[in-house]
Amino acid sequence: MSAEVRAVASGHRAAGATGSQAARAQRREVRRQDLQVAAAAGALWTAGLVVASRWDYWIPASSEAWWCAGAGLVAALAVRRWAARAGFWAVSGGYLVAYSLVLDGGRMPSFVHVIPLLVTTYAVTRAGAEPPVLAAVVAGALGVTLQAGVANAAWGLSTWDWHPAVDLSSAVQLVALVVAAALLGAMVHRLARTSASLAERNAQLVALQEVRAREAVAAERTRIARELHDVVAHHVSAIVVRAQAADRVADAQPDAPREAVRWIAPAGKEALDAMRSVVRVLRAADEEAAPYAPTAGLDALPGVLARVREAGLDVRATLPDPLPACAPQVGLAVVRVAQEALTNVLVHSAAPHATVTLTRSATDVVLEVTDPGPPRPPTAGTGLGGNGLLHMRERAAAAGASVVAGALPGGGWRVRLVVPLDRLPEDPARRAPRREAADA
Repeated sequence: MSAEVRAVASGHRAAGATGSQAARAQRREVRRQDLQVAAAAGALWTAGLVVASRWDYWIPASSEAWWCAGAGLVAALAVRRWAARAGFWAVSGGYLVAYSLVLDGGRMPSFVHVIPLLVTTYAVTRAGAEPPVLAAVVAGALGVTLQAGVANAAWGLSTWDWHPAVDLSSAVQLVALVVAAALLGAMVHRLARTSASLAERNAQLVALQEVRAREAVAAERTRIARELHDVVAHHVSAIVVRAQAADRVADAQPDAPREAVRWIAPAGKEALDAMRSVVRVLRAADEEAAPYAPTAGLDALPGVLARVREAGLDVRATLPDPLPACAPQVGLAVVRVAQEALTNVLVHSAAPHATVTLTRSATDVVLEVTDPGPPRPPTAGTGLGGNGLLHMRERAAAAGASVVAGALPGGGWRVRLVVPLDRLPEDPARRAPRREAADA
């Protein structure tokens, strides 16, 4: 047996031992509480009988029967939860025998003396240890026997003549009390089971809610990380490429660094504004936080193309005129995928130009970004990148789209995003695509 298997088995044994110890401790606590309740009831019953016995107006037919009834009540309470079934049969049978011996088989002088039977009947049905019908029949028969007296009941059974051995009115009342106790116990038992089931389901829902909350937090963190990556990678890559280009031509073109700085300053400010908007999401404590910058839609695509052109890459774009109407998440996916693909061309490719095509067919909206290559040598890289392809796939998945990125057979690289048309709102206007000027 491996160490891992032994460790798991040991953990299961330890958990089982802990559970059994807890169950035993709970049973001991229930037993202790039942005994305390029984002792308190016995003390009250004893005190009541002692006080009543000193009262001149209380002259019971048999004071021993009252003490026997008190003993039966104490016994019924002492085992009402931790030994409900055994207690029911022991208390019922034992009370009948003891009571008939005390009264020498005579009639029960008071309905109060049926209380032990009512308590043990309620206890056994409350615990679900015996069916309510069986408990009611047994306790009712014993109660009627006590009400008539064991001797009279035996005579009635032998002759099948229960009148006047049994008072029918009293017997009906007694049976009604026993049935009520059995039904009450069964109802409380069912309510307890329902409450336990609801508590278990509530615990499961709370656990599920915690899991979903953790998943939501993880998804939100991933979304924010993706947004920061898209903003930083695109803007900073363009800034680095523009700065490197200006440095390479500085000797031949003295004005190139100045022009690059003039372009880099607003590009950097735009990147900072985008990052601050995302950071405000993280710092927001309620819905009254500062307003955020609007989410980029499909109408931001021309701006992305212009920014990449200003960074030094010749972008040849073919876009529909007008741009197709689409849901916000779809437009954001198209813009971010195009932005990431062009950023990868800037960083990882030595291609002089890239081609961006956005088309809308009867079933799909398709974005395609290609460059002829070749790949940029590793030593000449900008040092940026890492999760671009992953983020493009996540963007596509969020919009119900698919994206494929890979090398072309004849050289170069292609990124193709396909968004199903059923994710777009109805747009009856479909115009032919127009060719953008390369220097627009």
